[in-house]
Order: sequence, then C-alpha cells, then structure tokens
Amino acid sequence: MIRHSFYIRIATILLCLLPITGRLLAAHVLDSSSLSEKAVYLQQDLLEKHWLNGLYVSIVPAGPAGTNFQHTVNQPGNVIHAGVWTGRYLAGVGYQFAASHDRRAREIGDQILQGLRIEQEVTGKPGLLARGYVRGHGPVEDYERDGRDSLKWHQGQGKYADYRWYGDVSVDNFNAVLYGYAVYYDLAASDAQRKFIARDVDRLMTHLLDNDCRIVDVDGKVTQWGHVGIDPDPSRDEYYRTVYARYLDESERQDQQWKPPLRASLMLLPDLLIAYHITGKQRYMELYGKVVARFKQNPDPRRKSGPFSLERLARVNHSSEGQDYEALYNLIRYEHDPELLKLYRSWVDDLWEMNWMEGNSLFTWMTVALVPEYQSPAKPGRRAAPVDGITHGTESERLALETLHLYPLDRVMHPVMNSLRADVEKNPFSRGESLSAKPIPINLRPLDNEYAWKGNPYQMDGWLKPSVTMFQSTCDDPLVEWFCDTSGKIYMTLDGEKTWRDMSSALRGANVQNISASTNRTFILHAQTDQGIFITRDGGMSWRPAGVAETTSFPSQSFQDWHRMKSGVWLRVDAGSLLLSRDAGKTAVPCMEGWRIPRANSFFETAMGIIASGPGGTYRSVDGKSWKEIHLWREDETGPADFLHAYWMGRYYGFIGPRE
Repeated sequence: MIRHSFYIRIATILLCLLPITGRLLAAHVLDSSSLSEKAVYLQQDLLEKHWLNGLYVSIVPAGPAGTNFQHTVNQPGNVIHAGVWTGRYLAGVGYQFAASHDRRAREIGDQILQGLRIEQEVTGKPGLLARGYVRGHGPVEDYERDGRDSLKWHQGQGKYADYRWYGDVSVDNFNAVLYGYAVYYDLAASDAQRKFIARDVDRLMTHLLDNDCRIVDVDGKVTQWGHVGIDPDPSRDEYYRTVYARYLDESERQDQQWKPPLRASLMLLPDLLIAYHITGKQRYMELYGKVVARFKQNPDPRRKSGPFSLERLARVNHSSEGQDYEALYNLIRYEHDPELLKLYRSWVDDLWEMNWMEGNSLFTWMTVALVPEYQSPAKPGRRAAPVDGITHGTESERLALETLHLYPLDRVMHPVMNSLRADVEKNPFSRGESLSAKPIPINLRPLDNEYAWKGNPYQMDGWLKPSVTMFQSTCDDPLVEWFCDTSGKIYMTLDGEKTWRDMSSALRGANVQNISASTNRTFILHAQTDQGIFITRDGGMSWRPAGVAETTSFPSQSFQDWHRMKSGVWLRVDAGSLLLSRDAGKTAVPCMEGWRIPRANSFFETAMGIIASGPGGTYRSVDGKSWKEIHLWREDETGPADFLHAYWMGRYYGFIGPRE
C-alpha cells in the first residue's frame, strides 16, 4: 500500500515541522509579499486548518495561524462540499510538483489520493463518491442538531464506522475529482500512485456507465444533480427528454425528435477521455465516439454567444463557467481530431468573451494554454503558449497576475458593502442583488464562500451580519447577558461576552423579536416571538409559553429617538448613521469611528458599555465616540486552495516566474 511507503513517513516528519516554520513565516508574510512567499504561507495555513486525512475542508471557524481543527461531528467545517475542492486542489498539487520537483508536494498528493479513496469506500457502494466526511458519531453540528434533519448524512460501516459522511454527490463533485486525477496523473504521480488512480477512476466511471451516465446514490435514486451527460442509446431518449425538459425552449418542446446538442454532454466527454487515458480500457473510448456521433451535428440553440453587454453579464453563472473551463481543459488536452478541437475551442471563446476582463487567474491560464491550440511547456516553467494568441491576451494576463498579487491572506469572511460606494458603477440589469458594472478587485469584494475562481467578481455586498434587536443584562450578575437579533435567535453569555451560546433550540422554531430580563431573578427571561410570549427560568435552556400571570413589558426598540447614555451623551440612528449629541439633540455629529461599514441599526446601554449594531458587525464604546468591534457570532474563514491551484498552474506553464 502506498500509504506505508518510506516517503510517507518522511512527509509526516516534515509536516510535523511545518507548524513551527509556518508560524515564523506568518510574522513577515503580507498581502504585498511575493507570490512565492504567499504560496508557502497559504499552503501551511491549508494543512493546519483545512486538512482531514487528505480531504480539504474549505470552510472552518476563524482562528489564528497555527490553529489545528479536528473536523469531527462537533467541529465539522463545511465538509458537504469537500470532495469538489479536494479534487481541484489535487490538480494544484500536480502543478506544484511538476514546477518545483518538491517531494512534499507528491506526499501531499498521496494523502489526497487516500482521502478521495475514503470518499469512495465510506459509502459502501463501489464507485459512489461521498461529498465529504467527518470523524465521530452522533448528529453533525450545524447540519443535524437543534431539530434539523438531513437524509443525506449516513454513518460509515465496517472499517469506516468512525466516519459520518454526506451523500447526494453531484456532477461538479464528480468532475472535479476526475479533473484532479487527470492533472496529477500526468504531472506528478509515481508508478504506484498511477496504479492507485487507475483503480479509483475505473470504479467511478464503471458506476457512471452502468447507470446510464448517472450517479445513483445509496438509496437507489439518481442524486439531485447526478446526470453527468446524455446517454446516446436511443432507448433512453424519452427519459432524458423528460429530465432536460426545463432547459428546452418552446420549439424544442414541440419538436418530436430528441436532438440534444453535443454541448449538453460537456461534463461527460472529458470524463470518458480521462478514463481511457488513465485505464486504457476501450469501453470508455467507444462510448465517447458514440456520444460525438449521435449529438455532434445537432443544433445548439441555447449556446450563449455574442458580444459583451451588461444585460448578458447580469445573467452569467460564474460557478457553471468554472465547471465548463475545467471540462474543456482536459477535453482539449486529450482530443486530437481537428474538427472536434475547432468546436471545443469555440466553446472556450464563448467563455472568454465574458471573462477576459475579470482578472480570473485560473480562467486566464486555461484559456492561454488551450487557444488557439494546446501547448504544454517543453519544460515545466518554460513558457510555450504566447499570450498574443488570444484576444485581449496581454491585458487579461496583467489582470490575472494582479489578482494573485492582491489576493488577501486574511481569509475570514468579513462583511463587505460596496453598494455604499459612490465610485462604483452599478449594473442596471442586476436582479435581486447589487452588481457592479466592472469587476471589483479581489481584495475589495466579498470573499467567495469556498473558491474565488467560481465567485462573482461583480458582487458588491456579502457576509453582512445580523443586527442586534435587543440586549439585556441580569439583575445581579454582570457577566450574564442575552441578546436577540434579526435572524430571530437569542444568545447568552456567562463570561462577560467572551463566548456566546445560542439558546433558541428549545423555542421550537419560534422567531424571537424582543426579550426582557427579570429585575429580581438572575435567569428568568421573557421572549416575544412570532408564536407568542415565552418564558425561561434557566437562562434559555428550556422555554414554555408564558401564562396570563407571567406577562411583562418589553423594552423599546425605537432607535430613531434620542436616548441619553450614562456617560451623558445622547445617541440616535438616522438613515443608517449613528449620531452623537451632547445637548439633547440640538446639534449632532456622526460617531462611527472604527466601524467596518458605516451603517447602524440599533444601540444599547449595557454593563460593559454602549453596544451598537449594524450590517458590518457589533461594536462597543465607553464614550459613544470611539468604537471597537466585538464578536457576538462565530466567524468562518475559507481556505486558499484556489490561490494555490492558480499559482502553481501559472508556474507550470511559465506565466509566473519562480521569484515573482
């Protein structure tokens, strides 16, 4: 077994030393540091915080450098999307080994291969991937507790009995894993690793083909997004026509013949070529030929092409574009037929028309490598693909490098509200959210929740906090306080605001609107909710509807009126601005020094000072003038696999120099 190789033991020793070197490195690496320094620091951060037996857990609770998370049912991170990002990070590690010849990269790759093997075997169904897994037993925090339920969580069996895994794997998970296998196999895998990959690719694709190009879950049903392509067998036509009916236009619905375009199987085509390339089994090449022969000549009425426009831009799905790029990358690398390559490159051109100006590093490197023809470097790091081979090539490459240089080391999902900026032009065609007319630099826009290259660079706002709607202290213990917020939840602290607990679970889904603490008993609290008034006598661990004799009055939530604080200043909220007066409102000035976003919704007098809240967070002040942020809710941070993927791909193709 490759997991017991000599090199794995060496890698284990090296990884034990990495926390020490990583913490030393963190002291001097900045957003403005060289790309190579950032890459070393970010990889260390990934291995410390986001690593579970080779599985990359993309979102974890925010923590300082050197923090290690166990990723159990009590501390899971976002594991339900772990498979897709692990597959893409495997590709990044493949580029890293090819460009640097660093043996640690191959050992990290070996751990990822083991993690992806577990993703298959933990399901107990050969060839079926899990979305992700955590260690332990019992309901998973943030997913199965507090009355929540999910049919997709399962307990592993046999040797995986100590893992809890999430099912319903989708086409993007499946294809990302195949993409990672292909790149790593070609650029980094040892002979033993190639055999390991071939076995797992064959199992995945056998499952897919045995189920008519569908992913079938442990319950025997196709997963929600489990149609990887269209089976060319005519006997399956009516089934697929029904499945894809919502994507058809009126003329296609009326057409008696089923003529799906070849592009409808874009996710399937590279998977078949990858499987043939890695396993050598003719079965995969034969089906590829049947798909092409059956669908190639069909018209593609839904193909999105044409000139750039803000109206078209407002409808772009960047996540889907990322999947398309990923599929086309290996499809073009492995295809040799000139006619097919011309068609596939036209699909790249469609994507590029909408993406060249966005500074998307990964999309840029893929486009330059694929168009006008695929050119792998004669030697890793030695550029072969000329930038002038594509439209807007020079400018797009400049923007792609700029994005990596601006890439922030702080991965905490802080609130961002660019819609307040007068200097940012808005897209008038955006629907339901504020979008800019031009890409926002990566260090100024909201962090994508898991992978920057699938994010929307035109998104103006994100990760806004709930606002506190009421804050209450106990009558006799200043360390005990509660607050409720616009999410309808109620929280309690027992240590003077160092930590907070959600006390909403026993309210059975009631939405809390206001709270009132007893003036003579420590843990008696009333909650006004959308289901009536509730009372607790234990701080919120248990609740029951308040009786007639237990009614109470609730404090005012009129923050637009002037309120006098104990410090002698007066405060009010006016059109989102927190105002301060020293003469009962005759004169007033804004007082939001230190606020991340200058918008306030509420303020309160508490035992710990003045508390004020808005979409950018909650802040404390002694004098109402200078404020410091306090953290009432858990903050999360996302990992850097996106940077590492793009950086090492750029290094491999020679788009980035080793000292840049």
